[in-house]
This record gives sequence, C-alpha cells and structure tokens, in this order.
Amino acid sequence: MQISVLASGSKGNCSLIQADDTAILIDVGISARRIKQKLSELSLDIADISCILITHEHIDHIRGLKTLSKNYHIPIYSKLDTFKSISFIKDIPPECCHILPNNEFTVGNLNINNFSISHDAADPVGYKVKTKNANITLATDLGFATDTVKKALDNSDILILEANHDINLLQNGSYPWNLKKRILGTRGHLSNTDAGFTLKNLNHKPQEVILAHLSEQNNTPQTALNTIEAITQKQINLHVASPDKTLTLNFN
Repeated sequence: MQISVLASGSKGNCSLIQADDTAILIDVGISARRIKQKLSELSLDIADISCILITHEHIDHIRGLKTLSKNYHIPIYSKLDTFKSISFIKDIPPECCHILPNNEFTVGNLNINNFSISHDAADPVGYKVKTKNANITLATDLGFATDTVKKALDNSDILILEANHDINLLQNGSYPWNLKKRILGTRGHLSNTDAGFTLKNLNHKPQEVILAHLSEQNNTPQTALNTIEAITQKQINLHVASPDKTLTLNFN
C-alpha cells in the first residue's frame, strides 16, 4: 500500500492512494497535465485511476476536474451540495458524478467512508480509506477539529492532517483583516498549534502523519514541525507535504 501527496497547499491539493491494483485520487486541485506527469513519475497512467474523491468545491481542490472527467470519464464521488456548487458542473459528464453514500462503500480493494468537517464550503468532508494493511485518513481545510473529526482521526495508521498556519505569522502578516478573520474562524483553517493538540489528544495515535495544506505566507515546514513536535513530544513520525514535490509513504 502506498500513499502519495502529489501537491498540497493553497495553490492546489491532490493525493493518491494505491492498494494492489486499485488507485484513487482525493481532490484534483492541480491541472490534469500536472497530475498525469506526477502519476507517470510513479509508474502510473491516468487510466489506472479507479475514482476521484472530492472534499469540497474550492478551486484548489477541483482545478483539474473538468479536463479529467471530460477526457477520461473517471468516476467522481462527492456530496450533492458540493456538485451543485461547482461552477463548471455543466461541463462534467453527468454519468461521472456519484453522490457519496452515507455509509461505507467499496472501490476495488479500498473501503471508503466520509465524515463532515467545518469549513466555509457547501458540504465539506474528510475521508477514511481502509486497505487490508492500513487505515488512512485525510482531514484538511478544517476550521477546528470537531468531535466528529476527532472520532474519524482515531485509529488511523496514516493521517493527512492540515497544519495551515502559525497564528503569530498570520496575525502579523500582510493578509487583509477579513481574510485573517476567515482563516482563524471556526470554518477556516487549522493552525499548527491546533493540529498539534488534536494529535496529542487522540486516544490511538497514528504511526505516520503528513502535515498538509501549509500556507506559503503564514507558515514554514520547519515552523510546523517545531510546533507540533513540541506539543506531541516527538511521539509521532511527522512529514510535511509540499506544494510541488511528491511525498510518498509505503505501508506494508
């Protein structure tokens, strides 16, 4: 089993999960061309992708969706209100669109569940993906970690968790106040500190955590690592996803 974060950040988000002959993408917030290139570097073709899971309709999570759906007819799973909120939904072939079920469903060798998150989108979700070897959870674009989110994060082997900003860097940075207020709000983005305490308070901590969706203006990889390592007392293996470089973890 392999998980690869192809891109992560405000300019685009895309993750890949592979288990045996099943490969899925979670979000496609970079161009279809870049996705194909990154898949090729992992010895995969776009035809190998079984489905695309969408967390929400913001452009940094769906930028490549129109081209991928029109050219390759890959099945897309998302919430109904998310589909309705996609500005170019009329350009996506209707047969590609599948409403997320409320219960677990199967794609190839993967069992998939979704859970609600707090973010300023129509009906945003995170995902739990189970393979025969591991439980993988993705939770980014969180205003805060609700009880639903905390329950979903528990018992994860690999966790992709948002560590968007350092609060001091954001507050003293160049963003306009309205944007700062949005990011800091309960439907905004998770800070390094909140990510750290969320991890610390989990009953069953993950073996590997990928810190994701870091702000290029209000955070740095080292700042995120330092903050979260201090809170968790280095009890968890931490990795930082990049806006452009692919990060891959293998789990046997």
